[in-house]
Amino acid sequence: MSKIQQATELSHLIVSIARQLKKLSVQTATKLGVTFQQMIILNSIRNNEGQTQKELTERLLFAKSRVSLSIDELEKNNYVKRETSSIDRREIQLFLTPDGERLCQRYREESEAYKNLANSLEQFSMDELTILIDMQKQILADLLNEQNNDSK
Repeated sequence: MSKIQQATELSHLIVSIARQLKKLSVQTATKLGVTFQQMIILNSIRNNEGQTQKELTERLLFAKSRVSLSIDELEKNNYVKRETSSIDRREIQLFLTPDGERLCQRYREESEAYKNLANSLEQFSMDELTILIDMQKQILADLLNEQNNDSK
């Protein structure tokens, strides 16, 4: 099998795995009463407390208007709070509320995507999993580097 054939097969497998995980993630988010996009936003805020709405939008590569509407809804449901930055009064920082933190925790505990993936990974040794994760990190870094080089 040529390198291009291998790359094609791997690309198709990665996309198929991502689709299946997204499908399961959407189901869990819906069950918890939020959209999948809102859940992604909540988890990003959880991992980067105090980030600005602009930083969040850039990090997630979502349309600015969709992020704003999602945050409006999350704030209305008491999952997120907006605070004016003490450093730059023009910037709005985002924080999870205790309800938002609980929702993120429930999502992690109830996520069918995480459960199914964890079950699938049980067939591999810790060394194999470490290698798999390291390889994927390296592939992602290389792809991002190529993208950055192409945009120069």
